[in-house]
Amino acid sequence: MQLSGAQLAAVRQQGFLLLPSVFSPREMDLVRGSVPRVIARGGPEVIREDSDPSVVKMVFATHRSDDVFGRVARHPRLIAPVEQILGDRAHLFQSRLNIKSAFRGEGWPWHQDFNQWHRLDGMQTPHAVIAALFLDEVNSCNGPLMVIPGSQTRGHIVNDDSMEIDEAIVEAAANESGIVPLMGPAGTVALFDCLIIHGSAQNITPWPRRILYLNLSAASNRELLPRRALFHCDTDVRPILPLADDCLLERKATA
Repeated sequence: MQLSGAQLAAVRQQGFLLLPSVFSPREMDLVRGSVPRVIARGGPEVIREDSDPSVVKMVFATHRSDDVFGRVARHPRLIAPVEQILGDRAHLFQSRLNIKSAFRGEGWPWHQDFNQWHRLDGMQTPHAVIAALFLDEVNSCNGPLMVIPGSQTRGHIVNDDSMEIDEAIVEAAANESGIVPLMGPAGTVALFDCLIIHGSAQNITPWPRRILYLNLSAASNRELLPRRALFHCDTDVRPILPLADDCLLERKATA
């Protein structure tokens, strides 16, 4: 899958791009079917909600522990457009499955992903893109990811102590450019700049909102440091090797 010139321009200007129904319902059934397996593994990769430890909030490195998620992480419909945006081969240094469970999924404060990677992993250059795959329908009610268009042009908003961005900065950016909720059916892909300001509210609906995030940096960027466990940050910067376009359905046919 290749992005058009207009789509690439939109990413540069707005900092994000929403691509509805990139993956088929059959493919998404297969991906959702793997969720119970990666949750059941337990271990430090599985993060639970502070308000209710019985509820899983996030699972890191699903591409390492599960074949289906491993295939998604190497899928050309995700890797090709990211490499177009980067203008370079891509290195997958982190994946995480964010699970906003029905009724109990907590939100995320306004932040830039790059700030986390800068303070925790030593990344100095924001030459990275996030690819987000919607496992469920994301609507206006179940805690959609919200972005402030064009906010990546503000550069790195430094916070050496936590992920949150000061409310006054968020207010100024939102008043200038508005806030856009990223919504769409299961199989939708969102691509966004690592400097865009984004966050989300809690999910109090009966509908889960699960999103797989692939965090990809330019393979030429060798700034990552081995400060954290491998499931948090893979510092081996070899470029990812995409699979065939039918890799998910081919896997289902042979399972």
